[in-house]
Amino acid sequence: MQDPQIIFDALGLEPGDAFLDAGCGLGEYALEAARIVGPTGMVHAFDITPGCIEDLSRQAAMHGLTQVRAAVVDITRPLPLPDESITAGLLGTVLHIPPVAQAMKEVIMEMGRVLRPGGRLGVIECNPHSPCGPPRSMRPTATRITNALEACGFMSLGVQDMGYLYLALFAKPSS
Repeated sequence: MQDPQIIFDALGLEPGDAFLDAGCGLGEYALEAARIVGPTGMVHAFDITPGCIEDLSRQAAMHGLTQVRAAVVDITRPLPLPDESITAGLLGTVLHIPPVAQAMKEVIMEMGRVLRPGGRLGVIECNPHSPCGPPRSMRPTATRITNALEACGFMSLGVQDMGYLYLALFAKPSS
């Protein structure tokens, strides 16, 4: 996991916000987001792997983080969330996974549907020069990610190099 402080500061996550971790894996970011949004906020954590969701649910319960809603969800399909219900979202090292990469436009459009106007979306992926991560041929560049999100109506707020990873930050325009 990348330093969550950098990511959540960039996303502007605050107490009371609604956060979506789409493709959450074991949910490290979701758990940290729950601490930030506090009991008046909400964290939705979706992953296709039941074992990851079971572990995340146990961790959240153990830490008293009742605002975490973890669910087995295929993020390449319509998300089980109302329109404009999310303040900030994260796609953390998922856009290189072949089924997600093939459905990138649909995934981005769904994130746009659930984000509120002015909402922020962070995308974390492996840098092309990083010695670890998926094969280099699978890694989407920051330019490719930026072009894909801008084509779906998002506004680029920049890319931050974080060593092995990069964080591309976007905003959904405010009408």
